[in-house]
Amino acid sequence: MAGRDVIGIAKTGSGKTLAYLLPMLRHIGDQPPLGPQESGPIGLVLAPARELAFQIHKVCKVFAKLLGMKSTAVYGGAGVADQIGDLKRGTHIAVATPGRMIDILTMQSGKILSLHRVSFVVMDEADRMFDMGFAPQISAILSAVRPDRQTVLFSATFPKAVEALARKSLQFPIEVIVGGRSVASDSVEQHAEVVEEEDKFLRLLQLLGDHAEDGKKVIVFVDTQARADSIFCQLQSCGYISSLSLHGGKEQEDRDSTITDFKRVDGPGILVATSVAGRGLDVPSCSCVINYSCPNHLEDYVHRVGRTGRAGNRGIAHTLVNSGDEAKFAPVIVRALIEAGQSGN
Repeated sequence: MAGRDVIGIAKTGSGKTLAYLLPMLRHIGDQPPLGPQESGPIGLVLAPARELAFQIHKVCKVFAKLLGMKSTAVYGGAGVADQIGDLKRGTHIAVATPGRMIDILTMQSGKILSLHRVSFVVMDEADRMFDMGFAPQISAILSAVRPDRQTVLFSATFPKAVEALARKSLQFPIEVIVGGRSVASDSVEQHAEVVEEEDKFLRLLQLLGDHAEDGKKVIVFVDTQARADSIFCQLQSCGYISSLSLHGGKEQEDRDSTITDFKRVDGPGILVATSVAGRGLDVPSCSCVINYSCPNHLEDYVHRVGRTGRAGNRGIAHTLVNSGDEAKFAPVIVRALIEAGQSGN
């Protein structure tokens, strides 16, 4: 609120989105209004994935409307012409993925969109944006923003190496750490067990029998699009006909529809997904996460597990490790369990 740059590190499900949206809305309200020839935005939120950008936009739109402000989502996989139209009609806040924002900024030699009025920038899940190779795009976007901006980075994880890179974008930032670096939420009971690959699906069915009843939501994480489709089809054949699948190979409209259906209280209870769903997906009623395939590193593990135990609720996470995975992934899981003060099976 005081206008300082901030690095915020907090456990998943702890309300980070509102922690930066509310100060941003107040900041925008204190700025001179957009002139007749100005389309905005004044606030800019960058997120690594389309799903996260869409979700942030949905939350932002609710609060912005109450204050007479507009929010626009800008991400790949959706019609760029419609997004440009929304921007040109005027917006106070743009919630964007770096790739699509660069696309629009470079169209027609930069005449489509200007960021000269942007004075509040947020990078949500900044660690993943840098990890995914978006550093050049972020630098280009920030270079188009006025230098006296306020910049805020928020994430559940923030490795030291990424922090060093991120600090180049901030001026004398305040660092706020809630719950430690790269630590899964203590509201999630974590379990890890060794299950051979040929036995994994049977174990999955057993876990779903325990956790996917009485309207409870379960997310099953896998490593590839092909595996997501395969597990989804197998679940359908086993009677879980209302299960859903989500991965980057699907059209954006289908992905948005899947997330909306899964979040409905009376909607399908099982979502089979690649890590694309692990980036900020907020389903408070999700009571269980099952890592059918092991995550590649600690940050992915923390974010996957963080899809349950949100907003004050308790959750449970199961990770299935086969004997071939042990040497590569066991240290990641053991570290996560130790940092959370828990133990595996």
